[in-house]
Amino acid sequence: MNCFSSAKYIQAIAEIGNISTAAEQLKISQPALSAQLKKLENELGTALFDRTKHPLEITEAGKIYLEYAARFQTMNKEFAQHLADLNELKRGKLTIGGAVSFNVSYLPKTIAEFAEKYPGIELDIVDGSIPEIVSKTLNGQIDLFIASTFDPDDRLNYEELLEERIFLCVPSGWALNDRLKEWQIPVETIMEGRYDSEKDIPVADFTAFIDSTFILLNRDQQIGYTMNSLFDRYNFKPKKAIMAEQTMTSYSLTIAGVGVSLMTESTIRQSNLKDHPTFYMVDPEICRRKLYVVHSAQRYLSVAARAFMDMLEKNLKQ
Repeated sequence: MNCFSSAKYIQAIAEIGNISTAAEQLKISQPALSAQLKKLENELGTALFDRTKHPLEITEAGKIYLEYAARFQTMNKEFAQHLADLNELKRGKLTIGGAVSFNVSYLPKTIAEFAEKYPGIELDIVDGSIPEIVSKTLNGQIDLFIASTFDPDDRLNYEELLEERIFLCVPSGWALNDRLKEWQIPVETIMEGRYDSEKDIPVADFTAFIDSTFILLNRDQQIGYTMNSLFDRYNFKPKKAIMAEQTMTSYSLTIAGVGVSLMTESTIRQSNLKDHPTFYMVDPEICRRKLYVVHSAQRYLSVAARAFMDMLEKNLKQ
């Protein structure tokens, strides 16, 4: 048994600062966890925690131990990936990350197809914020993720999947829609992609919505950034705004009649919702984004990951 097999116990104690509470979280007894810690410290010949501090404080030796344990775990994973390649995708593991809205909108079809074609490859899907997903990709916990980006990280490789439009979504029951009928885009047009060029899409004046309530997202999200870019270009700020954390939340609030939001055409198609808002295009230049599949530029990309990426690109371009 290698000394890093106890890393999860040390990590839990370091995060919580209390052996008893850590033991409860790990679902083992407090004496067993204490014995595990003591055994490891004897093996390493150094203390991993300062027991004079409350809560317990990890020592420099403890920090170094966890750092190397993480490296060991990553090396083990890369080694397993290389072996899986030799087995022609008959076994292995692939971890895919992303924001919830991306995972829900873009992954299901490819996940189903990949799982059927390569039943020996274990698939894990990880939801999280983009900063969390990037961190996990860089440390080897995630193999690839889907994202749009306006602030690329040079530690990552970005492979373009598609470019898509972003539509302004307005509650269908608002009287404002009666005055803007000629600029509305039928939901069927978006669902079926029935437009050959930008000329087929009428462009509404964004300032027509100046008195509306807007559902906003943070600027570090592509949709949030796009909405703020519209405000900057058309020189107004919403008189009333409601903040949301996820794009699907903002979209659901619009359907419920709360306010105006933005949504990509792929998400509109894949949302599988019975009701829809009224759609407009307000700026073809600002209201579009590129979608990428992203992976670490510093780590080995497995054959399984490459096969999934190729399948994903094919499905999204159909």
